[in-house]
Amino acid sequence: MNGKRKISKKKLKEPDEFITFTEKSILFLKGHLKTILSFAIIILIVIASLYFYFKWEESKEIKAQKRFNLAMKSYEIASSSNDDNSLKEYKNALEKFNEIISKFPKTSTGKLSILYKGNIHLKLGEFEEAIKSYQDFLKKGVKEKLYRIFALEGLGFAYEGKKDYKNAIEAFNKIIEIGEPFETAEAYLHLARCEERLGRSKEAVENYKKFLSISQKSYKNDLIIKKISNLEK
Repeated sequence: MNGKRKISKKKLKEPDEFITFTEKSILFLKGHLKTILSFAIIILIVIASLYFYFKWEESKEIKAQKRFNLAMKSYEIASSSNDDNSLKEYKNALEKFNEIISKFPKTSTGKLSILYKGNIHLKLGEFEEAIKSYQDFLKKGVKEKLYRIFALEGLGFAYEGKKDYKNAIEAFNKIIEIGEPFETAEAYLHLARCEERLGRSKEAVENYKKFLSISQKSYKNDLIIKKISNLEK
């Protein structure tokens, strides 16, 4: 015995499995060639469409960013100008932000422009318009915590401007829920101020103390301690 296995005549007559599979595959491809080609063309069209869509969105973002930079220049000039000139520059910046919001509403820059629009209305004492802008920005679902905090803080200030302290308190409480330490401390200070204006001394004192517990080295601490002392008398 040399250890070699003999292959029976029956086995030799049986078709090779690989060859049989290959033949079946070829026959399947021939029979469904039009369908396969159609499917492949559809996939290519989808891929090409997605590619051009994302390139188009990218180009819109770039255009929006260029306009945003110009709007920010006007905004910064207004912030550092005297009253007469600042009003003109704020109006100029507002016009530019509105144009970005109108032409590029779905871009991240377009959404951010809504926040700055709210800031301008707030600075101009246009509280209703500021509230609407901040609410619109928050509804856009922007995920960046810092931007949401800025919007909520501006919203609270706008409500304060209208002497609507209850809604202001609601906005400031939402900042605390986000949980950023420094911003939380400022929110407690805003809450205390609103509670004080509502004549709720106990709640005001509690929030002033929460501010002190977080901001132990703040330059505002001496003033806050005096406020607490006066409220507790």
